[in-house]
Amino acid sequence: MLHPSYSELMTKVNEDAGHPLVQSRYTIVMSTAKRARQLVDKGYHALPDHNRKPLSIAVEELYDGDIRILTEEEDAEYKERFASKLAEEAARRAAEEAARRAEEEAMRLADLKAMKNEEDDEDDEEEDEEEEYLDDAALAAAADAFFADEKEDNGEV
Repeated sequence: MLHPSYSELMTKVNEDAGHPLVQSRYTIVMSTAKRARQLVDKGYHALPDHNRKPLSIAVEELYDGDIRILTEEEDAEYKERFASKLAEEAARRAAEEAARRAEEEAMRLADLKAMKNEEDDEDDEEEDEEEEYLDDAALAAAADAFFADEKEDNGEV
């Protein structure tokens, strides 16, 4: 036996709604069964009064006004708001992911640029060493050419 009775539940739900929302016991049964399933799925054993059956808890919640039965319009509006919030959340997460990826790419490019600069610095050092060597060699060649010209001018060969 259900306590409160179906008629008491119907009266209470319609009274809280302000207009006749529930016109049959079927609506009461479906609503409380759906809520009982939610309690089971969420682990109703974690509730303080876990010795009671989920259906009894659902009936009590409906009677106390802790839960309410939605009209078709309210249900459609709720689903629309829920879908909108999901879309906003998905967009926010996508933006965060894009920002994270852009930051990672910027860091990767900065690392590559730093590595390139290090390589360029090493190449510059090697070129400086080569230039010093070439400058010394060119100087020696110029000196040899100068002294060769001097020897020719002096008649020495």
